[in-house]
This record gives sequence, C-alpha cells and structure tokens, in this order.
Amino acid sequence: MKPFKVPVALAPFFALALVASNAAQREIYFTDFEDAVPGNDNLVGYDNWNGSPKGRGSHGIDAEAVPGLGQSAFIGYASPGGNTNSAIVLRPILHDPVASGEPIIRLVAAIGLNDSDNNNNPQRNSFFITFLNSSGTPLASLNYNNTEAGFGLWRDDGIETHDTGEEFIRNEVQLLVAEIDFANNTWSVDLDGFQIFRDQPFTVKNGEDLDLGGTAISWQRGSGNNWGNNWMLFDDWTVYADTSKLTIPEENFKINSITQTAGGDITLQWKSRPGFRYQVEYSNDLLTWQSDLPNSLIEEPVETETGYTDTTTTQSPERAYRITRTPAG
Repeated sequence: MKPFKVPVALAPFFALALVASNAAQREIYFTDFEDAVPGNDNLVGYDNWNGSPKGRGSHGIDAEAVPGLGQSAFIGYASPGGNTNSAIVLRPILHDPVASGEPIIRLVAAIGLNDSDNNNNPQRNSFFITFLNSSGTPLASLNYNNTEAGFGLWRDDGIETHDTGEEFIRNEVQLLVAEIDFANNTWSVDLDGFQIFRDQPFTVKNGEDLDLGGTAISWQRGSGNNWGNNWMLFDDWTVYADTSKLTIPEENFKINSITQTAGGDITLQWKSRPGFRYQVEYSNDLLTWQSDLPNSLIEEPVETETGYTDTTTTQSPERAYRITRTPAG
C-alpha cells in the first residue's frame, strides 16, 4: 500500500483542540486504532468493528500511512472482487437523543483519500461516511466522490444526493467535523475549518427513528466502473453527544482586500492554504475571463497571506478580478 504523498500529521491533534473548548459535550466513542494489530482484514473484530467482505484485504489497519500519525484504519486499495460493488466497515454506537437530553451528535475524525495510480488510466471510486439509526437503517451520508465525472463532496439525505460544490484534497489528511441536530433533523459539515454545508436536512426518510445506532465507512464503485486502488484512511474516530451546537468559525476562501496605486497597479490579497492552487483571473467586460497574467497561478507551501499585483492594468481603464481555487496536483 502506497503512503500518503502529502502528509499532514497535525490534523488529529487539531481535532482534539477544536472540540476541547465545548464543556457540555460528552464523549460516547473514541479510538485511534493504536491497540489494533496492523494488517489487512484486521479492522473487523477490533473494538466491535464489523465489515464485509472478509479475506480480500479491502480494509484493515495500517501501521503508519502518515509519518507521526501512528496506526490508522483504512478501506479500499485491494479489490473486494469483481462480483461485488461495495465494501463496508461499521461500528455500532448507540445514542438516544431524547432520553439523554443530548440532541446533538458530533463526529470528529482525521480523514484522507489516497488517489489511484493505475498506470496511465487510474480507476477511481467513491467513499461514503454514513450514519445509521438504532434499527440499522442508513439515514444520511457524506460522499467523498473520487471519480472524474463527479469529483468532490456530496451530501446524501437518504433519498437524494446533492453536490455541495466543495472539494477535498487528494493524498492529504484533513480534519472532518460532522454535526447532527436530531431535534431539528439537520446537519452541518466542516473540513479543515472550511464550511462544506450548514444546517441542511439530515434525512428525508419517513418513519425512521431519529437516533444514532452507528457509523459506517463504505467503498463503492459506480455502474460500469472498475475498482481502483484508491483508499481512505480514517483515524482518531471520535463521537460526542452534546446539548448545543459547536460554533465553528467559517474560513471559506475570500479576497481580503483590493488596492490600487497612483500608477494604476492593482494588488489583491487573500489567505492561501497549502494543498490548493490559486489562479488570478481578470475580465475587461465581465463576460470573458482571462488567466494569462504573468505568474498568476500561485501555490503556497504553508498557510500565509498572499498578495498579487497586476502591473498590466494600464492596458484597460476598467478591469474586474476573480480568484479561482482548485486542489493542488
């Protein structure tokens, strides 16, 4: 199994710091997989984790996929077989939001999706993080869609799937915070401090119990697709019960300032984060956008305040700007 190409080992430590300030929360499950025996198929049977298929190497425990992270669990990489379209692991976690008086459930975990490298024609699949109720019914899922046709994060409410318009970073561990409000049947997801969606319908299935019965991670291939050797790492799997929502500061990408010198040069400033590329684009008519400014494709190795100055603005008396952000690589 290939290691992560862009390791970010601080994500799980940040996860603990993020939730530590919420005094009302109560931990109802945690594992960092450190006590498990490393190897293929060794996740099933550890700490009451279940899964299928068995004996195919499609899930297990990795000794150190990311330097400094320690042991973690994985699903993917080795095909579960040509006659099946999915592999799954799940962990029962029972919680009654009414009886406990804690209507909020919060999953905090380190998640990374390592891309396929099948020569020049990589096959890619989807990975789902699913919440089940006490009857074992899947209520809603967050889909890490790694395919070319639908790449990005999708929200599944049990009936329909919705494109969030946001993306994850391949080959990097990121902090996932998924928060469910059973009282209002809504949920929110943040990834590395970026708001993916907020207070969307959790499940639209009728007649299902709104409680927690467990969490699951599945690897699925679409109709007509082959299995790729992409795989998902997950670690520091923590579930909290709470009486109120966690306030997470929104850090969505935005341009912080635009300034102009007496000579007409325009400078744009924004916060860059590692793992993304930022393309400065301009338009003289708000219809056609150009990306041919010198050195206007920017990638930073660390989080920093980035500035770009357009020294060509004397060519046009009016010019509009925008910055597009895409995953690096």
